[in-house]
Amino acid sequence: MSTFNTPPEPNPINGFVGNPVTPFSYGECPCHQAVERSRNLINAQQAATSAVCERMSVASAKAKGIVWTGNAAILFRARLDQIMQAAHTLAQECESTHRLAWG
Repeated sequence: MSTFNTPPEPNPINGFVGNPVTPFSYGECPCHQAVERSRNLINAQQAATSAVCERMSVASAKAKGIVWTGNAAILFRARLDQIMQAAHTLAQECESTHRLAWG
């Protein structure tokens, strides 16, 4: 013999979509801690990236001061300029990420 049990009526005091608890009944929301950790990580990475880009800029300026001519020198300086442009773009993207994380 099979018995059909009707599901209990939803209680508006309980959680959403049939969850037995409300989403905020477990104390402090873990999202706040995750956001703080993410912001700290973004800060650390941004500081490290800025330091590397600054050292790269100094090294690039010194390298451009080397007296060197010929095809290899032209290629070297062109590649150095490409790397500096990429470093500048990276620094800008870090700034954008920082602004997004801090709203």
